[in-house]
Parts: sequence; structure tokens; C-alpha cells
Amino acid sequence: MTVASAPVDPSDRRRELIGIFCVVISALALALKGILAKYIFAEGVDVATLLAIRYTLALPMIAAVAIYITGSPAALKMAPRDFVMAMLAGVVGYYVAGVLDFTALTMIDVSVERVLLFSFPVFVLVLDSIRRRRPPPPRQIVALVLAETGIVLVMGIADFQLFLANLEGGLWAIASAFVFAIYYMMNQALGPRLGSARMAMSAIIGAALGTDLHFLITTPIENLATGWTAFGWIAVMALFCSVVPFLLITEGIRRVGASRSALISTVGPVATLVLAWVLLDETMAWEQLAGAALVIASILALEGRLPRWGRKP
Repeated sequence: MTVASAPVDPSDRRRELIGIFCVVISALALALKGILAKYIFAEGVDVATLLAIRYTLALPMIAAVAIYITGSPAALKMAPRDFVMAMLAGVVGYYVAGVLDFTALTMIDVSVERVLLFSFPVFVLVLDSIRRRRPPPPRQIVALVLAETGIVLVMGIADFQLFLANLEGGLWAIASAFVFAIYYMMNQALGPRLGSARMAMSAIIGAALGTDLHFLITTPIENLATGWTAFGWIAVMALFCSVVPFLLITEGIRRVGASRSALISTVGPVATLVLAWVLLDETMAWEQLAGAALVIASILALEGRLPRWGRKP
């Protein structure tokens, strides 16, 4: 005698499908960032100008989304210390990591840069091991070694000339991944207490202040006259690579959970590889593709085992 399985509630299935859709669209939107950056650089825009305009445009957009999520501006209030720490996280994760990220994009292909950025969980585990003063478990060490092997392959170690061509830009991208790992740790500590809306709002304020100050110090003010084509691309980036991912990933995590969202989000690097091939005519050698697959597989093995930080209740 067989036992019939319990029927699946159609409303639960619909909720799950909507959550998966949100995460996939968020990952695809983020995959466009490097592609759009290449178009913007082709219009003669420098890194400092791009970042300053992007986050200045993203700030009111994120503010509107945060108010929509929380229901009122009053709900965004928080302790001054938390606000400062969340702003500092934004300076680290969006300004510093952003400068490193976009500088890398001026030197190497989008496909290579995206895979290198995707390796940030490797640095999360390394930093956590340093903090705890003990090595990661053996399974995580194996995943770390495989990820590092994949990174070297992606940079083109099998072709020494290609490796040298990718070396400087690759180091900028790896540095960005390292800095983003620090932001990840800060977000893990602050996010659960502040909530996604207040955390994002504070972080984007820090990012806008950091990028605008960087622009004012390093770049002539007339560089803001980018032309309508470049400004339009930057506005698209601010909307679809900042606001839309934040809104959709928040909803996706609420519906399907953080672990499944992280798993689904790995479609991002793959989408970048395809888009870079179709839109920018970028190609990767077979060993680079093997390295990209190795990095993605290793990070998948690490997802769900990343350490969490936060105050105990």
C-alpha cells in the first residue's frame, strides 16, 4: 500500500515561483553592470564621474523604495551609531569596492572581471579564519583551493601573454572582491538588526558621499557634462543595477530564503559570460571557461556555510 503525498498548495507554489523569478531577474540585472560600464567608458566617461553620477541618481531611487517597503519615512529612523556604521559599510562596499571594480573594467574583459568578483566568499572565509585564529574545516579548504585554482585559470595562466595582459586588471578585481568581503561581514552584523530597507538606505548615502567627494577631489567639474548618451546609460545602470536588484532580491529572499537565493544567483556570472560574448564580442579560451566553472562550483560549495556575524539576543 502506497502513501499518497500531500498535495502542494497552489498559492505556496505561486509564491515560490515569484520568489525564484525575482532572484533570477535580480541576478540578470547585476550581470548587465559590466556591459553597461563598457558602453559608458566608450563614451569617454571616467570611473570617478561614472560612480558619482550613478550613486547620486540611485540615492533618491533607493530612498523611495525604502519608504515604500517600510511604509513611512519615520520607519527608517535608527540610532545614530547604527546609521554611521551602516554608512561606513556603504563607503566600503559601494565606494571603495566600486572604484576598484570599475577600474578593473577599464583594463580587462567583463567576463573575466565578473568571475573574479564572484570569488568574494573565498575572502569571507579567509577573514573569518583570521578572526577566529583557526583554519577553516577541511571541506572548505578544498573548496578554497579549487576556487583559487579557477581564478588563476580565468586570468589566463595557460597563455603567459594573456596572463600578463589580465594581471593588473585582475588584481584590481580581486582587490574589489576582498573589499566587498569586508562589506559582507559588516552587512551580516548590521543587516539583521536594521532591516534591509534601513541598511540599504544608509549604505547608499555613504556610497553617494564617498563617490561625490572622490569626484570633487580628483576630477574636473566639467567632466559631469557627459553627453546625453552616456548619462542615459548611467541612469539605466543606477536603476537596473542598483535599485531593481535591491528590491527584487529582498522580495526573493523573503519568498524562497537566503540559501536558495544565493544558489539561484549563480546564474549571474553565467549570464555575464553570455552577454559579453553576444554584445561585446568577448571570448574566453577553454581553460578560462574551465576556470570560471571551477570558481562557480567552488562558491556553490561554500554557499550556506559562510559565517554569520551579529549580536546575540
